Amino acid sequence: MTKTQEWVTIDRPVVDRGAAELTDRELSLLVRPDVVLHQTKDGTERRHLTRAVLRVLSLAVGDVLAAGASAIAVRRMVEWAAAQLGHGRVPFSSTAEFCGAVLLALVLTGNYQRSDRPYSTLHLLVGSALGTLVVCWSNFWANPTLGAAPIAIGLAIVTTGALFLARGSVAALIAWLLPEHRRLVPAIVASAPGAEASLDPRSGYRIAGRVSLDHRHADVGSHELARLIRETRAESVIVLGAVDSLRFARLLEIGLNAGCEVLSSPPGFDVVGVRPSIAWRGPHGLIRVQPPTLRAPQVFAKRCVDVLGASIATLLAAPVSVVIAVAIALDSPGPVFFTQHRVGLGGQRFRMLKFRTMRVGADGERARLEHLNSSGDPRTFKIVNDPRISRVGGLLRKWSLDELPQFLNVLLGHMSLVGPRPVPEDDFVDYDDHHFRRLAAKPGITGLWQVSGRSVVMDFEERVRLDTEYVDQWSLWLDFKILVLTVPAVMRRTGAY
Repeated sequence: MTKTQEWVTIDRPVVDRGAAELTDRELSLLVRPDVVLHQTKDGTERRHLTRAVLRVLSLAVGDVLAAGASAIAVRRMVEWAAAQLGHGRVPFSSTAEFCGAVLLALVLTGNYQRSDRPYSTLHLLVGSALGTLVVCWSNFWANPTLGAAPIAIGLAIVTTGALFLARGSVAALIAWLLPEHRRLVPAIVASAPGAEASLDPRSGYRIAGRVSLDHRHADVGSHELARLIRETRAESVIVLGAVDSLRFARLLEIGLNAGCEVLSSPPGFDVVGVRPSIAWRGPHGLIRVQPPTLRAPQVFAKRCVDVLGASIATLLAAPVSVVIAVAIALDSPGPVFFTQHRVGLGGQRFRMLKFRTMRVGADGERARLEHLNSSGDPRTFKIVNDPRISRVGGLLRKWSLDELPQFLNVLLGHMSLVGPRPVPEDDFVDYDDHHFRRLAAKPGITGLWQVSGRSVVMDFEERVRLDTEYVDQWSLWLDFKILVLTVPAVMRRTGAY
């Protein structure tokens, strides 16, 4: 097949003629891939639109069912409570009205935009709260009652949970019904030398073809990209690695001519621990690189969960704490509580509380027992059958009961329920630069390290990796999963010593 015939694959009258019969102008047009790609643009855009409509419709159906189920459940509970107590009313007129309000609120709060986190608990909570407020507002004014506000708040929370479960179920159903090649968006990966030319399936894309952007002439990679788009019917072009501006402009031109979305990794993306984003400053679109810190709404939501959870835990643990305090006092001389300066968010020092599990002066014996350190790393000082631990202390450590006083640290704002473990000050002497990324989040009572085996995870770098992974990927859902996984981790007592 000649080069001219390679590109002449479109359904046009000129294709039926031989290459010798083509005029110079027709020949020059046919050998350029852009002409062919322009004719594939309509089909690519139709596939884009179809995929987007199906995605939104599937989410909307699940959301309506979830909102309706929540409204019916809350209505039944309020009616039952009203029958028992003699008062109480549902603060909305009908289930259909509530479903419509929630659906509109989810649209307005961006819950149908394509993103990496379509199940963001915070975004769903905002949408549920707005929808609840819309349908309940007039009822509050028409018939203000003391119980109306708690019912509305409960309705918003129940709806958020139902929406989260519904969206997860929709995703699981689609993954079960559709094979990967139908479910994921076909993409051409154009990678520069040294860049990893792979995609995680969780990205929503599958690799339909690869183009290596080596140091050869720019047109070589461009022609290869155009050929692959035409042959694979790709809908996206993903550029990975550092590419010079002229070559990127050519790749961008080819992708847009074919109706593909073009994505590229911004400068700084490969630097661990930063979050690049687009920032418009006047007419200029700039890449903003910032550390992975939580924004104000996220900090507020996390703090609310911490205060509520720590308050409930403190009240429930109060009787057990009294028994533990008495047992420690009877078992060995010394104070009931052990306090130690630790370093938390942003390098701030605070005094961490624990029930005392060792004899008094145990910290001063660390140098003498260094040879018993089972990890071999002074930054992870752990001794199996530590001789400093008291009888009651061993029992407390086995069941993690020595950490109950740290709920007070959470209430005081020093710690969180979930986060990296607080760092002893002495450990900083042996820290490398990347280890300090653990300080980007408030330290927690539990975390990824604890649910991954606690003391079984001896490697210090692995512990740092788990902590920084939590910092980079934080969400309320991740906190919830870690809290749930903490219970079986404590019950198994794996690595607890």
